[in-house]
Amino acid sequence: MNPFKTSKIIFSAYLLIFLGAAATHVHGQKLGISFLHDDWAVTCDNTLTCRMEGYSAEGGDSSGGVLITRSAGPNARLHGAVTLGGYDDTTSDPCPPVLKLMVDGEEKARLKYPGKDSSTYPLTQAQVLVLLAAAKNDKMIEFEGGDESFVLSGKGISAVMLKMDDIQGRVGTPGALIRKGKKPETSVRAPVPMPVIRAAKTIDKPVSRELTASEAQAIEPMLWKTKGEVCSLHEPEQENGREAESFTLTPVDERHALISTPCMMAMYQGTVAYWLTDKRGKKVIKFLLEDVDAYYVGESGIIASSGRGRGLGDCLGGSDWVWNGTDFLRSSEWSTGRCRGQLGGTWHGENSILTYVAKVIPPK
Repeated sequence: MNPFKTSKIIFSAYLLIFLGAAATHVHGQKLGISFLHDDWAVTCDNTLTCRMEGYSAEGGDSSGGVLITRSAGPNARLHGAVTLGGYDDTTSDPCPPVLKLMVDGEEKARLKYPGKDSSTYPLTQAQVLVLLAAAKNDKMIEFEGGDESFVLSGKGISAVMLKMDDIQGRVGTPGALIRKGKKPETSVRAPVPMPVIRAAKTIDKPVSRELTASEAQAIEPMLWKTKGEVCSLHEPEQENGREAESFTLTPVDERHALISTPCMMAMYQGTVAYWLTDKRGKKVIKFLLEDVDAYYVGESGIIASSGRGRGLGDCLGGSDWVWNGTDFLRSSEWSTGRCRGQLGGTWHGENSILTYVAKVIPPK
């Protein structure tokens, strides 16, 4: 097996995050929908909340981004945010206090920087509508402030607006962004209820250990059988001239444990595979997941993963899975947006690009 081959699980999840794809299922859970065209993209999560992201022209001198969010359902409002490339709340040169929204050289709005713990400027619905109207009509949009102006590209915005309206069922309604009509707002698709996960208690500070050679030899056939393939780092031809990868046993609760192992290594990051077993690691209950740099957080009962879309580190993505007493269920899927040269990614925190969300009820 080629050690740089990415598993089907990783490919489907990260294709969705970084390239854009139709609705995707991973481990039986429906993730979001993503679509991109030129300098704009839209991603809708599993509840049908959609997030449009637009940037300066690729390869241009200025950098920055605009994020426009809209929940599903009739009469849903538009919320926006603007970020400047190279600025954040930790830099010695802080974000400018005011950012001017300019359309064809005419000032249309002044955006105020909210201050500490933020790297974005909020946009009202009225300001979002001004911006969208200008962008789809190929007008020049600039955000003036600080040392450089950020010029927003309009390439691709019409296709992305139409896709967002289509996903939310707004085409032909008064609230549509681009193809308005007289269809009633009641015809708009309702929000999909957020999945609910009741988290279960786990061992707060689990002590992990490596399986012995005899333990690994006894359980390894079942690990590969339940996974459906051998991890490339465990292929015999990959072990020539190097030490074989080990398996780690980590207790979850009084009856269950995790077995994990490095699975695949690419140029700058690799994947880790996880199985759920009995507490002694003798019986495989199920294969759980393989994901980029996955790790288990015992005190939270979460398997988390995070990875880079490319080596530069200008786009990141990740997932969380929460223990519910019998299984680890996906609770989030996120990214920092498209790979557009902003180290660490463009969108973070409450402005992350989400493809999957769930409500997690803490254990009693």
